[in-house]
Amino acid sequence: MILLRSVVLNAVIVFAASAARLVAAPSGNAFPVVVPPWVVVFFLLIISAAGGCLWQVLNTMRRPGRSSRTAGLPAEDTLNAVIVRESSDALFTINAAGLIQSLNPAARQQFGYTIEEIRDKSISALIPPPARGRQRANYMANPGTRELFGVRRDGSRFPIDVKLDELTFANGSLMAVSVRDVSARYAAEREVERRLAASEAIVHQTGAPLFVLSRDGKIERMNRASEMLLDFSSGEVKGQAIWEIVAMPERAEELQSQMEGLLRGTFPARSEMVFTARDGREYTMSCVFTATLDEFGVIETVILTAHDISSRKALESSHLRTERLAAVSRLAGGVAHDFNNLLTAITGYSGMALQNLDSGNPIRKDLEQIKRAGDRGAAITRQLLALSGRHPRQPRLLHLHDSVKSAERMLRVLAGEAIHLEIHTDPALPRIEADAAQVEEVLLHLAAFLCERMSKGGRLTIRTQPERLERDNCDSEPPVRAGEYASVTLSDTSQPLSREAVAHLFEPFFPARETLRSNGLGLAMVAGLVKQNGGAILVTAKPGGGNVICVYWPKGAAQTLVAGERPGPLFMVPKPVVLEGTETILVAMANAEERARVRAMLVPAGYTVIAARSGLQALEMAHKQEGTLHAVVTDITLPGMSGADLIMAIRHAQPGVRSIYVTSRPSVEILEQGLSLGSVMSLQETTEPRELLERVRAALTNRSMSVGR
Repeated sequence: MILLRSVVLNAVIVFAASAARLVAAPSGNAFPVVVPPWVVVFFLLIISAAGGCLWQVLNTMRRPGRSSRTAGLPAEDTLNAVIVRESSDALFTINAAGLIQSLNPAARQQFGYTIEEIRDKSISALIPPPARGRQRANYMANPGTRELFGVRRDGSRFPIDVKLDELTFANGSLMAVSVRDVSARYAAEREVERRLAASEAIVHQTGAPLFVLSRDGKIERMNRASEMLLDFSSGEVKGQAIWEIVAMPERAEELQSQMEGLLRGTFPARSEMVFTARDGREYTMSCVFTATLDEFGVIETVILTAHDISSRKALESSHLRTERLAAVSRLAGGVAHDFNNLLTAITGYSGMALQNLDSGNPIRKDLEQIKRAGDRGAAITRQLLALSGRHPRQPRLLHLHDSVKSAERMLRVLAGEAIHLEIHTDPALPRIEADAAQVEEVLLHLAAFLCERMSKGGRLTIRTQPERLERDNCDSEPPVRAGEYASVTLSDTSQPLSREAVAHLFEPFFPARETLRSNGLGLAMVAGLVKQNGGAILVTAKPGGGNVICVYWPKGAAQTLVAGERPGPLFMVPKPVVLEGTETILVAMANAEERARVRAMLVPAGYTVIAARSGLQALEMAHKQEGTLHAVVTDITLPGMSGADLIMAIRHAQPGVRSIYVTSRPSVEILEQGLSLGSVMSLQETTEPRELLERVRAALTNRSMSVGR
C-alpha cells in the first residue's frame, strides 16, 4: 500500500512539472529542448520505489519489537483462554463456598466429568480433605501447594499436586485451583522406597554385623546383628568412632591405629580384630572394609562387614594346645621310662640294704632317706605317666556318687575350717567306666587347687549330675563331643581366673597369676588322667565372682547304677591261683621292646610263645602253626590291620582261639577302635608280669574276663 501511494503521488508530481515546463518555455526559442514525458515518469517511478523501501526499513528499525505478524495476534483475553484450554494441568475456579465454577478440558479428561455434571459441585468431591474430620473449606483458608489424592468419576484415586491461588476482581474473588497428575513420579518414588525398604530388610536380617562408617571411622549406622553383638543401639553410638565402641579403653588406641591404617589404604581391605561387647564379652571378628564412591570417585562411606570367628579360633587354639601337650606327653613318657629304671635300682638296692642292716647301724638313716627320695621320685613318675596318658589303669564300671563319698573325708581336710564345703550328689547318675583311684585323684587335685585360691575363706561346692550335650564343646580340654555324660562340678567363690589363665591352666608349670606361683604338674596330670579315661574338663570364670570346673565322664553303660551299688563279679578281674600254663600263644606287637617284654613275661610261666611284628606276619605264623594255637596277645593296631581284624581272620581257621588286647596307646585310640577301656590291658613300664598272666589265664579258662570280640 505504501508503494502504491508513492507511485501515484510521484505520477501527479511529474505531470504537474511537465505542464509547468511547457507553459513556461519561450515560444521563440530556435532550438527548444523537448524531454519526452514518459522518460521523466520512468525515472520518477524508480526514485519513488527506492524511497518507499528505504522508508519501510527505517520504520522497522525504529520499532524492533514489532514483527510483520504482530498485527495478526489475538487479544490478551483470547490468548489467556487458549492457554487455559491447551494446558495439560487440570484447572478449576471455585467460589468462596468451594463450589466449582469452571474447568478446562484437561480437568474433564483427568477426572471424567463434564462441565454440566460438576458445575456448582464442591471441590472436595474431586479432592477430598487430607485427613478425616477436617473441614472441606480448609483449602481456601490455607492456599498453597500440597500433595493429595484426587478422586475420578469412577471412584479411582491417583496422586496429584494441588496449587491454590486467589483471583481478585472488582465485584468479588475466586480461587484458581491447579491440579497436576503426578502418578509417574509417585510410582517412581514408591519404587525407590520399596527398593530402599528391601535393602534395609536385607541389611538388618543378615546375620553378620554390618557398620556404615564415615571416612574418618565415625559410625553412621549399624544393623541389628551389630546391636545384638555389642549390646548397643544405633542411636547410642551414632557419630562416635568405632574403635571407641568395640574395644576396651586400654585396647582402643591399638584398634584405632589398626583401623585408621585400613581406612587410609585401598579397598576392599581385610583384617582380624577383637570386638568387646558392653558386658565385657570378647569376639574375634574377621572384618572386610569396602567403600562407596560418588560420581567423582571420592569415597563417601565405608562399609564394615564382620563375621564372628571366635569358635573357629578357639578350635584352632585348642588344636594347637593339644599338639603342644601331645609333644610334652611324649617327652614325659620317655623321661618316665628312663627315670623309672633309675628308681627301680634306687628303691630296690636301698630296700635290700635296709633289710641287711641292724636298726642301730649309723648309715641306716641315710639309706632310709634314699628310700624316701626314691618313693617321691616314683610319685613324680606316676604324674609324668598320667600326663603322657600312659598311667596304669584298672577301669571298671563305677558310680561318681561312690567316688565323691570315698574322697569326702580328704576333701574336708583340704577345705579346713575357713572354707565351707557343700557336696550334692545325684543318686540316679549313669555309671561310668573309669579307674576309681584316678577319679578320686582328679577330684582331690581340683579341690586342692580351688581351696588354695580361697586362702582367706570361702565356699566350695561339689555337685554330681547327669549331662546330655546336644553339640560338641570346643572350649573344654580336650574338646568334648555330643553325648551322655556323668559330670562332677566344683565351684568356688574366689577371684575369677583371667582368660589367659583359663586358656593355659592345664599346661605343665604354667604360672596362674592369681596363685602367684606355678601349678606344677598337678593340673597337667589331672588333664592327662581325665583324657586317659575318655573324659574332658571345662573351666569357666564367672563374671560376678568365682570359678566353675566341670569334669565330664563318658557314660559307660545304658543302665543306671543306684547309689552305693557295687559292680558285680562280671566286671571284676578274677585272680586265678594258677598262673602257669603250657599253651601256645601268638604275640603280635609292632614295638620290638614291648614284644620282648610280653614274651619275657609269658615264657617263664611255661607258655610256648611265637612273636610277630605285623598283622600279615601274624596271620602267616598262625596258618603255619602245626599244633593248636590257644590264644593271641595283640596290640589294638598293627602294621597292615587292626588287632580286632587279626583276631577275626585267625578265627576263620581256628574258631576257638582266645584273644587278649594289650597296648601302651592312650585311651582315645582305644575308643576309636571301638573297644571299651576295660577290655584292653594297659602295658606300661611299671606293669607287673602277674597282671598279664592273670589275663591270659582267665581267657584260656574261658572266664568272663576274656576280652576278645
